[in-house]
Amino acid sequence: MTISLFSFPSPPSLFANAMSIFNLLALITSGYMELIGKNKQYAKFCDNDTGSNKPKAKEKLKLPSRIGMLVFYTPSFLVGLASFTFFPHQDCRFLMVISVLTIHFFKRILEVLFVHKFTGSMMLKDAITIGLSYGVSTATMIYAQYLSQECPQPAFDLKYIGLVMFVIGITGNFYHHYILSSLRKKGDREYKIPKGGLFDVVICPHYMFEIVEFIGVCCICQTGCTFCFTLGTMFLLMGRSYATRKWYVSKFGCKFGKDVKALIPYLF
Repeated sequence: MTISLFSFPSPPSLFANAMSIFNLLALITSGYMELIGKNKQYAKFCDNDTGSNKPKAKEKLKLPSRIGMLVFYTPSFLVGLASFTFFPHQDCRFLMVISVLTIHFFKRILEVLFVHKFTGSMMLKDAITIGLSYGVSTATMIYAQYLSQECPQPAFDLKYIGLVMFVIGITGNFYHHYILSSLRKKGDREYKIPKGGLFDVVICPHYMFEIVEFIGVCCICQTGCTFCFTLGTMFLLMGRSYATRKWYVSKFGCKFGKDVKALIPYLF
């Protein structure tokens, strides 16, 4: 079969296969919810929900944004870190997989601590939901990769192509996160239209490079589990970027460039 040219066979694990499908469907659903305006309540979208008649009760369910973001990424980082010692018989590809996943989440933690400037809060339930989702997805991808070590290798080895794409993606993602952080001076709480880098053509180039990064991870892994996660992540970030562009248009009106797309330059 053609798929065997590029991917390992499905692992002999009902759990890994079921979680792959569940992650895909959950991420696609989340992307659709972002698309129709039912956004996860963090960053600029945290205060969009005005339907509650109990603001004080709602306030108790919020976290400072910096703490919430650490809840997002720390479980997955710890999963990746533990995998270096928890799984025996690590081949080169498996070491690459757990390395890039651990590096990805460690980089996000460092950005939360030292790069991003936070002024708001986020819903506690969203922080926990996203953190658990990332952690379980990371563990599932690593477990599926571990099981694949005994399977026949794909005919086309994409792991080094994937490594190049991962480096390009993580570098571009960091660069545009740095641009976003530089927009705010000390004590500044207002959002501004970002400029520089690829912000002149898309409002979410950091999401675009994150997709490149995870396509790289997918090429390193070459498993159906990681393909499902990457495809789902693409749908999620498409929905989030569409909602982000809509938010900027509603806030800045004609000041926001009509030719600036959401995610893909000149297309979407």
